[in-house]
Amino acid sequence: MGNLFHIYTDLLGNIINIFLLFRFADNSLPHKARHSYKLFFFVAYTLYSLPEYIPYSFVIGFCLDAFFLLVSSWPNWKASFFILLKYEVYGYLSRIVILLLHSLVFNDFSILSLSDIYEEYKLIIISFLAYVFYVLYTNCRRNRQISSRYSLYFRVMIGSICLLLSYSTLYICRKEPDSQMLPVLFTILIMLIMLCISLYDKFLALLAENANYKIQAEINRLQEDYALQIDESLKTLRSLRHDIKNHLIIIDGYASQKNFEKIHEYISKIGDRFKDTAPIQTSSTAVSALLNEKSALAQQKNISCEITCDFPNLKIDDFTMITILGNLLDNAITAASKCAGGWIKANLQQQDSMLTITIDNSHSEEVQEKDGVFTSTKTDKSDIHGIGIKNVRKAVNNLRGQIDISYTKNTFHVCILLPNYK
Repeated sequence: MGNLFHIYTDLLGNIINIFLLFRFADNSLPHKARHSYKLFFFVAYTLYSLPEYIPYSFVIGFCLDAFFLLVSSWPNWKASFFILLKYEVYGYLSRIVILLLHSLVFNDFSILSLSDIYEEYKLIIISFLAYVFYVLYTNCRRNRQISSRYSLYFRVMIGSICLLLSYSTLYICRKEPDSQMLPVLFTILIMLIMLCISLYDKFLALLAENANYKIQAEINRLQEDYALQIDESLKTLRSLRHDIKNHLIIIDGYASQKNFEKIHEYISKIGDRFKDTAPIQTSSTAVSALLNEKSALAQQKNISCEITCDFPNLKIDDFTMITILGNLLDNAITAASKCAGGWIKANLQQQDSMLTITIDNSHSEEVQEKDGVFTSTKTDKSDIHGIGIKNVRKAVNNLRGQIDISYTKNTFHVCILLPNYK
């Protein structure tokens, strides 16, 4: 019976370590590890757990971890080294901290030194809590834009089940260390928590998919509006071309009268009509549509808006560009609309292999910044502000670009460098 118990605890502890390593790999690598690699690694670790005693087991386990990360990140072997380092450091430090805090709460230091069975269950619980805390932390960090109540409900539920797992397991272990029901109850509760975590992952993935769907729908709407704008511009140009003969006759009449002021005024009116028919055009229909829409919105708010574009081809996907430009221009319009004589200047320009995006705008309110995080000056505390800049930073980081934000008393400046090549 002792051999089976030892195999059971080794297997369960290794499975928890496997799931923690999988999480580290998926959160740190640019792509998720293949399921075939995970399955092979899972089988290898299971077989490794079956013998009661293996010489140099720590070295073998370390080599298995390193091999999985190396294969999953190949050919970027440096990434596997740093992930393995972070995984080992987090594993040891988190277990030490959790063990001390858990033992202080349960006051079981004396029992740990007297009961090997109690110690085995305790160590598995500590490893499992380290896994759960890492999942909660990474999910919270990755999905800050999700309403906080969902994360709160999930944390309360997982925390309650973890407390139930700790209390019930260790209580039974104290009273009946040889109970046959203890391993069954322990395994069921761990599987229940794993199921909750898996369901929450699916929930987060569904929210991300819904956000992507909304962005794509917005891109489609912008492209349709842009097509209508182009069509209206062409109609206006045809009308101007049809009437140009009449315009020339009027200008000739003013010229015969030597009324140069009227000539200048009339030509200015015609020029304004030509200006209205010249929408912003880029190699991306979605980006063109967005820039035209934001420019029109700024003009409606009596904001002087100047947008210039100079890039031959756009290799960056529309989703990312809409996220970056949409949020930045919305922020700029909001700030400039509060100024007398508000203005916005935006420039998109290709420099070698990099796309440079600079947006400057006027502002009149004090900029509130703490540790690089900007907060809104709005008094409505029921709303979540500052999400736009966070999404922009995330999109830029995903492309391995750079973002620089600076401001003065009257001007807000954003400069972004993005790789624009394939």
